[in-house]
Amino acid sequence: MNTRIRAKEVPMYKKILVPYDKSEPAKNALAAALDLAAGVPDAQITVLSVVDWHDFNAETFKIASRMSGVMGDSMDMDVINQVESEAIKADTDAIAENIAPLVGDAEGIAIAVVNGSPHDSITAYADEGAYDCIVMGHRGLGAVRGMLGSVCYSVLHKTNVPVLIVK
Repeated sequence: MNTRIRAKEVPMYKKILVPYDKSEPAKNALAAALDLAAGVPDAQITVLSVVDWHDFNAETFKIASRMSGVMGDSMDMDVINQVESEAIKADTDAIAENIAPLVGDAEGIAIAVVNGSPHDSITAYADEGAYDCIVMGHRGLGAVRGMLGSVCYSVLHKTNVPVLIVK
């Protein structure tokens, strides 16, 4: 039996999602994604940052702001949108600066910032964006889930997108 893989049989991932938190495992995952995309024409890599901002419309925020005299019952949606836009831009700029040594002048690199829990946000972003592959780093924490990391473990079990976990 011939076990050699023919070039046309190797999966070519054109749309790769890399969850990124500036850690060494995330940098290793980005490097692996760049290698995966290297020979693929028009490959796209999205570096995804998941942040957990405060919900300015949450009841606890409203109560605390009223008690401190900062605002009334609700914040103006324009103010909330402006705060979120500024936070997204700041995070995007910080990630662009952080990944610059890795990506150099590579084309097809995008940065996305979303608000939410990493487990759900990564899975939803990959599914909604029709990604071909998720490339994630793991921390190797040692316990049962720690073998992959709790975020890796959760994403691996929640998505139908192929996941490459990088040390």
